[in-house]
Amino acid sequence: MDRHFEPGLRRSQVVLTDSEFVRHEIIQEFGFPADRIRAIPLGVEALFSPRSAEQTRPVLETLGLIHGQYLLAVGTLEPRKNLSTALKAYRALPASLRARHPMVVIGMRGWKTSGLEQELAPLVDAGEVRQLGYLPREELALITAGALALVYPSLYEGFGLPPLEAMSCGVPSVTSNTSSLPEVVGDSALTMAPQDIDTLNRHLQDLLTLPELRQTLSVRALARSRQFSWTRCVEETVSAYQLALAPARPADTLPDRRSPSLTR
Repeated sequence: MDRHFEPGLRRSQVVLTDSEFVRHEIIQEFGFPADRIRAIPLGVEALFSPRSAEQTRPVLETLGLIHGQYLLAVGTLEPRKNLSTALKAYRALPASLRARHPMVVIGMRGWKTSGLEQELAPLVDAGEVRQLGYLPREELALITAGALALVYPSLYEGFGLPPLEAMSCGVPSVTSNTSSLPEVVGDSALTMAPQDIDTLNRHLQDLLTLPELRQTLSVRALARSRQFSWTRCVEETVSAYQLALAPARPADTLPDRRSPSLTR
């Protein structure tokens, strides 16, 4: 990264990001010309769509899960995903709610997981957390569609596909109010500062106990998810390639503003 990122940036005619958040970061950190960087949001697979209890039953039964009765957390087990905050907020729920609504954790093991595994162990032993590891996309889609809500308090996201996939299934989310996530979820999710355990706990209680709230957010989520398609992504990417094929600009149009974060 130190050796190649900024020189590669300087050689670029056009830079693509998948969120306005990252686009502005690159403009601010490197002084990159705003007219040479395009934010093109990602799409969502048709695989992620609303499913009935009958459709999810073949997968959920094997896992001992009930459609619409569990919370879901998706992401590589690493500090950035902030699963520890989700676990603390979940553990603070009344025991009766935890007994009825387990939390399903899906994602491969990443880095700095020893502390997280210590937090997970007693919840897994009690049957309140189901840790499933990495799953094929087909299974992930069915488990997402069967969830009551997605819990995603990530510290930093360049885009955030799991909330979009949940939205496309009509599943409401609780997400962080930072980085790119507000761009993705809009008004279709409950949000909080990523390390605000108390607010996350209140949001979880509301989602678990207020079916009207879940229904409102579900309708909003499904409608908003339709703004994100791979067709749109392809069309806007082709447009960016056409811009890149335009006559080259002088290399010295990008000032030298090396980011401190890349020189540590």
